Amino acid sequence: MNKYYNAADPFWGNGGTTVPAGEGMASNWNWLKAQTGNTHPGALMPFGWVSVLPYSGAYPTGYGKTGVSSDGAPPEIFDRKAAWGFTHFHTSGVGFIGYFYNYLLITPYTKGANTAHISDLDNETARPGYFSGTLSDYGADFELTAEKYAACHKYKFKSGESFIDLDATQLGFRAPCHNNYHEKINELDFRRTSENSWHGAVSANGCTIFFSFILNGKIRKSAIYNGKLEIALESDSAESFLGFSLNSVEEADERAAAAKNKGFDNVKTSAAAEWENALSTIKAGFANETEEKIFYSAFYHSMIKPVDAGSEFTDFQTMWDIYHCQLPLMLTTQSKTARKMLLSMMDTIEKLKFFPIGYLMTNDYHHDDNQATALAIYTLADGFFCNLLTVNDYPRLKKCFELELAHANVENKSPTHLLDLAGALNAAALVAGKCGDNEFADSLNQRKNIWKNAYDSDTGLMRENAVYYEGSHWNYSFRAHPGMAERIALAGGKEKFTALLDTFFGADIPPCNDGKRIIRENFFEGMNNESDMDSPYTYLWTGRSGRTSEIISLIRKYRYSTGDGGAPGNNDSGALSSWYVWNALGLYPCSGTGMILLGSPSVENAEVILPDATLKIEVSRESKNAIYPVKYRFNGKIFTEPFLPVNELYKGGTLEFFLENTPKNNSPIPTWL
Repeated sequence: MNKYYNAADPFWGNGGTTVPAGEGMASNWNWLKAQTGNTHPGALMPFGWVSVLPYSGAYPTGYGKTGVSSDGAPPEIFDRKAAWGFTHFHTSGVGFIGYFYNYLLITPYTKGANTAHISDLDNETARPGYFSGTLSDYGADFELTAEKYAACHKYKFKSGESFIDLDATQLGFRAPCHNNYHEKINELDFRRTSENSWHGAVSANGCTIFFSFILNGKIRKSAIYNGKLEIALESDSAESFLGFSLNSVEEADERAAAAKNKGFDNVKTSAAAEWENALSTIKAGFANETEEKIFYSAFYHSMIKPVDAGSEFTDFQTMWDIYHCQLPLMLTTQSKTARKMLLSMMDTIEKLKFFPIGYLMTNDYHHDDNQATALAIYTLADGFFCNLLTVNDYPRLKKCFELELAHANVENKSPTHLLDLAGALNAAALVAGKCGDNEFADSLNQRKNIWKNAYDSDTGLMRENAVYYEGSHWNYSFRAHPGMAERIALAGGKEKFTALLDTFFGADIPPCNDGKRIIRENFFEGMNNESDMDSPYTYLWTGRSGRTSEIISLIRKYRYSTGDGGAPGNNDSGALSSWYVWNALGLYPCSGTGMILLGSPSVENAEVILPDATLKIEVSRESKNAIYPVKYRFNGKIFTEPFLPVNELYKGGTLEFFLENTPKNNSPIPTWL
């Protein structure tokens, strides 16, 4: 019972990276970015809007010990775990995105505690949907859990008079930060509604959050001063319930009351059941417990963002990272939530006339325009390929495609935007064609060769004299996109293109086996960042599926581990953790194409609950260390192509991988892109 729930670790990726030292090719890869997952271990529901966790003010989630970091090991601003109390709404896995939430600080304490100083945080326990511990200096034990729209707290005080403070002016984090970080409350309404309840609204960053607070406990007295509620209790224990809404304070009142009526323990039980249900959509078997823990911890952290805020989905915090793997994993395994998310995305496009590349709880919709272009089209197309959107949705889909493409502006931007747009045009054309709108499909296909302007024919790489975020022109030169045969020809043909790939992955230089994490510009970032996370699969277009298998296996072995140091870099809303899940299964979504690429699985077997069917994965190995696929069998049919159409795979059945100790010389090359 609760097998998958117990295997998932909310602490995974919270701390500095502690993965094994790379060997072989992996020793040459570039550690460009911060070496921390920056995840948060707070209590929340799968894709739940409300999260709650201990607040230290650390970067970037408000939890933990670290200060601002963009490269290398994260600096520590505390030498121990500590907290001021508990906050609500949190980023997960990101770097400096400018908006960091952490609303409404609740602090329980006993008489004599000095709440002007941060308390030690001891006895931490975290499970999906639950967090507990002790604020030792404040004399309070606590438990935290959450529903989708409400947070629940339980307190047990050590001795003497006890108190609870709620600071409605709290926002953001306290770590020393960039000079341009100026999050603040613009408007605040906070008032008492009955002996044990209060409500109000907080406006910040162009967004208003309505909240309602109910205390279940004996109150001696209470008062509000300058947006801060102070409660003196007559009892040595209490529970509190916070409901939230983006629509109205009345809705927040209803959500807080519903959580109170349910009770803390029942909410905790429901959260555990929701997480077990979500995690059990993939039943994976592994050769050892370590791989199982990494897998389910990674799967758990792929279901933190985006969030269902009731009236819309928000927190597509790094769309340029999550469209590759995280959103396709959501579409694949959480179909009911994913269908709602897709409809919400279309609502947003219709409202704003585009979909923000970074969509947070703010009205700063253009905050991340320079990161990427038209990525919502990939996700909407993927939803269509998964049958979560159908021909009946096509009129809305087409309008959304047109709005997104009209908004797309690649002028004076990084050449990466040309690749984004080419893939978006191709994805929209595929959907249009399947819906019989051939005229629209033809008009899109006529434009998708825009990718050619991104490359330098003399080098076969992206143009060097351009701006690239989070990497160099090398990191973006090996992305699969429309016109792959022409793209490889532009690089001088298959052999020269393969040589460029080998140079990029460090396959043609001696290993740097001194155990150090090196910064090596123009080399593969090895999941320390997402900008080149698709590139191992580009070898499929040169017939070298064996090299893809080698790189994937090295990434799993040397870039991921268990515990709070288990992530190789910023998890960015589930981007890196979802990459691990897909590749453990031996699958990889080629977003926006309607194809699933086949890699080298680490599972012994698996069962994946798809939107309308179940897929069983079986693995036959020549030896326990075999990693090279030489053939596949799907529903009884043997084939050697390292890919399958999404619409075939998602009908369900059994997919078997046959792995041997040595690679095939030439694997069939995809011709559909």
